[in-house]
Order: sequence, then structure tokens, then C-alpha cells
Amino acid sequence: MMKKTISFLFVLLTSLAAVAVAAALFAIVFFIFSESIRAIREVGFGLFSPNWYPVWETEPEFGIGTMLLNSLILAVWTSVWVWILGLGVAIYLHRYASNRERELMLRILEYASGIPSVVLGLFGVLILGNLFLRLGAWSAQNFLNASIVLSILTLPFMVSLTFQSLEKVPRQLVEGAISLGAKDFAVIQVELKHAAPGIVNAMLSVFNRIFGETMIVLMVAGGANMLVGSFLDPVRPLTATLGSEIGEVAAGSLHYSVLFFIAFLVLSGCLILNVLTNRITRRLERWIKG
Repeated sequence: MMKKTISFLFVLLTSLAAVAVAAALFAIVFFIFSESIRAIREVGFGLFSPNWYPVWETEPEFGIGTMLLNSLILAVWTSVWVWILGLGVAIYLHRYASNRERELMLRILEYASGIPSVVLGLFGVLILGNLFLRLGAWSAQNFLNASIVLSILTLPFMVSLTFQSLEKVPRQLVEGAISLGAKDFAVIQVELKHAAPGIVNAMLSVFNRIFGETMIVLMVAGGANMLVGSFLDPVRPLTATLGSEIGEVAAGSLHYSVLFFIAFLVLSGCLILNVLTNRITRRLERWIKG
């Protein structure tokens, strides 16, 4: 009787927690969307124009098109390099590293993943920024600076999640492939295929983290509302605009509403990507099981 009561209470508390989280998420989305309705009604498709001059007294412009493109370009470019490096390091740790090397690298990655983003931002401002100026860059805070710091932020997650996925591959599959005469490259292909759900989940999670990061791009991206033309151009992603201006606008103003529209856009993108990640992961798991 006691066990049934404890089990019932555990299920009840878990269900209440799940409902509370879902309700909180819905309330956040509803609040942000309701605050952005004015911007959608009054600005309309002008929200996606390239011009952002919200403080003009005569005809202010609230176009976030350039910032949206910069956010996507920065996220895609950085994610690709993090995916490549993370996958390579994870494969090395899984198949070729000695136990001592593996333990040391995993411990370093564990510590690196706990570094606050504001500390990494300071590293970009004080160290990388000065380095870029010495190399002749016209701006210390720029696209490449932001990309490097974002890579440092997300690479430990990519390596750790990919390594864990490879470690979960059944040993029988690897031994079977070797017994059939498969070489190293073929064995790695077998392991990557079986670990594909976890690897894809890691890749999309990294992209989501980069796209939604605020502090780093606010500190080291440069803050210029111009479409990136070179790696050394200062840029201004959506999250940097939201972080720098939300505390300075008048509550209830059109500028205020546009900033909430930016928040709604970023939040919607992250939520949609999470849903797609779950669907893709489940399909890959069914594909592997046949």
C-alpha cells in the first residue's frame, strides 16, 4: 500500500510539473506575441526591410531584415565549423585516443562547457579584439571575432554529445563489421550510422544555441546594422539588438513592440527547431531499427 501511494504521488508531482512547464511556456509565448501585435499591425512587412532607424523623429524605420540575415549567416557559418571540428574530435576520442588522453580531454571539455558566456565575451573583447587590431582589422569587434567566441562556447557541447552517441553504439556491431573485414573507415561509417540520431540532435542543438546567444554577440559582434561583406565587418544580429535596446525604450511604444516582435521571432525559431530536432531524431531511430 505504501509503495502504491509513493508511486501515485510521484506520478502526480511529475504530471503537475510537466503541466506547469507547458503552461509557463505557453504564457511566455502568448505574452511576447501580444506585445508584438502593434508592430505587426502598424509596420507589417516593413519589419523585414533592411533599414533600422527607430529613433528618427519624422519617419522612424523598424526594418530587421539585415539583422535577421546576419543572425542566420553567423549561425550557419559558425555551426558548420563546430560540427566539423566537434565530429572529428569526438571520433578521435572514441576510436584512437588512449584512456589517459580521453579522460584529460573530456575533463577539459567539461570545465570549458561551464564557462559563462560573459567571460567568453570579455576574452573576445580584450584578447581577440586587440589581436585583430594588430593584424590590421578596421574593427576589433567583428563577424569573425563573434564566430570564434561562439565556436569556443558550443564546441564542448558538440564534442561531448557526439562522443556519448558513439560510445552507445553496441560493441557487437563494431566487432561484426571487423570480422567481415571492414577497415577503420568502414567501421567508423557503421558507428556514425548507428549514432546518427544523437549526432543530429547535437548538431541542431548547437545551431539553436548559436542563433539564440545574446551576450557574446552583444559584446564582440560590433553592433553595426550592415550586411556582412567580409569576416572583419562589424555586424548586429537580432539578439544583440534586443539585448541592447529593450531596457532603454518607452514601454508601450512602437519601438518597444518591434523589440518584442524580434523576441517572438527568435523564440519561434528556436521552438520550431526543437520540434524539428525531435521529429528528425525519431525518424532516424526508426530508420536504424528498420
